[in-house]
Amino acid sequence: MAHLLVIDDDAAVRQTMRRMLLDAGHSVVEADNGATGIAQVTQGAIDVVLTDIIMPGTEGVETIQQIRRLRPNMKIIAMSGSYSSDAYLSAAAKLGAQAILKKPFRTAELRDTINQVLAQPSPNRTS
Repeated sequence: MAHLLVIDDDAAVRQTMRRMLLDAGHSVVEADNGATGIAQVTQGAIDVVLTDIIMPGTEGVETIQQIRRLRPNMKIIAMSGSYSSDAYLSAAAKLGAQAILKKPFRTAELRDTINQVLAQPSPNRTS
């Protein structure tokens, strides 16, 4: 299926998502922060990035901006479980995330969102 990068500072979330995505037939790599995730985007063939928004260090909105600069056509899904996640997820969508997910989400919602993003044309952004 697709090669996915999951960026989240919570190891339990990454492990749960990995299990869900492997069961759906995807290959998965993980990063525990935005800086590591950005480095993986530059080094590998990744189809979709799933990034948490609220993280220490390089947070999700900054991660999306940097990935957009490096790989304008990268497909990105932003996710957050923060009580204030609506504003952050809205900002992420404006900066180039093709989809947003509010945590906690069900396996079917995650799979459907990935399938929808994979079916979309690449964003083809230059900024």
